[in-house]
Amino acid sequence: MVREAFPGRRTQVVTAAAALLTLFVVWTSVRAQAAIDSSGAAAVADALLWGHSMPPPEATSKLPGGVQRSLLEYRRREEEFKSGLTPPPGATPEEKAVFQQRVGIERVVFCLFPGRDSARIASLYALDVDVSLAWEGAADLPRREAAFINQLLSDLPIPWLAPYLHLIAGHRRLCAGELESASGSDGATAIREAQRQLAVAHESGSPLIKVVAEYLATTARPCSPLP
Repeated sequence: MVREAFPGRRTQVVTAAAALLTLFVVWTSVRAQAAIDSSGAAAVADALLWGHSMPPPEATSKLPGGVQRSLLEYRRREEEFKSGLTPPPGATPEEKAVFQQRVGIERVVFCLFPGRDSARIASLYALDVDVSLAWEGAADLPRREAAFINQLLSDLPIPWLAPYLHLIAGHRRLCAGELESASGSDGATAIREAQRQLAVAHESGSPLIKVVAEYLATTARPCSPLP
């Protein structure tokens, strides 16, 4: 039933055109010279990428005005959010943790997109998406999460969701590359793919998605949630 909301999945993973890679390189160079509040951007990234609650305004007060307006709306919707997911009966601790992770994803989608259908789509997506409790150095886990999202993107019936999906898939690809490199393998290909996808997210996304994409282009710790 959930998968019927996202019909026509194909196995091919979406990749961006070569021009987007050039765009990303130029954009990254510009952002490296810009005055960006890395701590505020990290706080927003922690919420969007990991499904955590958005931190209080003082943690993001130095971000630009356009971002502040989006944060105000996001926090307002957080207060309105009510999960449409049902906790699994007799769940184990691990199953409870996975459920809470899905609720976090549901909340992010609901808060990012104020459309009237976003609550339903948020619930369906959160229930269907591939999640992992902990990667524990295994690059195949974030790679699998990204592959699931890119299959969805290959024939997405809900275009307004695409920037968020590109952001999450790009982040997971970036983490797969980082984990491959840390284990002595060549993670360069995964990182290049991640950069192309994050460029798509940046170009098409809302102010909050743009902030996170920019942050991922410059941070040295893209795969670590805030403590």
